[in-house]
Amino acid sequence: MFIIIKHGDNQEFLVNSNCTIQILLHYVRTKTGLRKTDIIDLCDESGTLKLFFLSKTPGDYACKFLTARNTYYVCKVERGAPGKGRILIMKLVLKIRQISLAFSWFLDSLRTQCEFLERSRIKLLRALEAKRLAALEASKSSMRLQARRAKSRTKQSKGGRPEDNRGRRGYYKSRTHFQNT
Repeated sequence: MFIIIKHGDNQEFLVNSNCTIQILLHYVRTKTGLRKTDIIDLCDESGTLKLFFLSKTPGDYACKFLTARNTYYVCKVERGAPGKGRILIMKLVLKIRQISLAFSWFLDSLRTQCEFLERSRIKLLRALEAKRLAALEASKSSMRLQARRAKSRTKQSKGGRPEDNRGRRGYYKSRTHFQNT
C-alpha cells in the first residue's frame, strides 16, 4: 500500500497510504517543507486532483482514494484576494525551470479543474445567497403579518365585534343580540 510522492526538483519519497487523509497530508507537508497552514492536495499522473482539501471526512483512509504503487504530485492550493476573479489557484510543488511540452497538458488539466471548482463554488454561493434572501423576505412578510394582526386586535378591542370566541358561526347568538350592541 505504498505510493510515490513527487515534489521539488525531481525529488520523490514513498508514503504508506494505509492511513487517514489528515495524517497523510500532514506527513507530506513535513517532508516537502511546507507550513502546517498550507493547503495541499495530490494529483495523479493524468492531472486528476484528489480533492483532499475539500474532504468533509478527513478521517477516511487514503487507500480508498489512492491506487497503490502509483505516482502522485503535490499541489499547493492558494486562494487569491476576495475582489479578484480567480479565487482558487493550484500550484504544483515542482520546481521546473522550463515546463516541457510533456507537462503542458498536465498543467492545462489542473487549470481546467480549478476553473470548474471555482464555477461550482460561485454557483453554490449564489444559491446560498438566494436562500438567505428568501428567508429574509419570509421573515419580513411574517413580521408585517404580525403587525397587521396586532393592529386589527387593537381595533377590535376599541369597538367592533365582541372579544369572546363564539365559534365560526358568528359572533352574535341571535338577531336581537345583534341589534342590542
